[in-house]
Amino acid sequence: MNAIADQLAIRQVVAKYNRAFDYGDPEAWVATFAADGTFAMGGKQLAAGQEALLAFARKMIPTMKVKHCTTDAIVEVDGDTASHDAYLILVDTGDKVSVVNSGRYRDQLVKVNGAWKFHSRVVEIDGKM
Repeated sequence: MNAIADQLAIRQVVAKYNRAFDYGDPEAWVATFAADGTFAMGGKQLAAGQEALLAFARKMIPTMKVKHCTTDAIVEVDGDTASHDAYLILVDTGDKVSVVNSGRYRDQLVKVNGAWKFHSRVVEIDGKM
């Protein structure tokens, strides 16, 4: 794959992550992570590895009616590793649609069997959750 194709593939992984969470599919959400992938938010690691990621997703996804909107992505590819840095706009899609928070994703990705996966996903939230 060339660098442009890799960048597009990484942006697809981000979109799959967003939709999996927003439409209630914990298994698809976990599938965006490498086997040893980690998820952190607010300076705390919340899950590491497929089992813990799935437990986290099954607990959290049903509690939130949101849309994750990512924008202004910077993707840098270096062979089979990459970084993704993007803004997050979190929209509440419950009774009254509104922006409830914003932040930034700082991601490290790895290519696994030809597919890009999150090795680490760090969410920096601007406000309080």
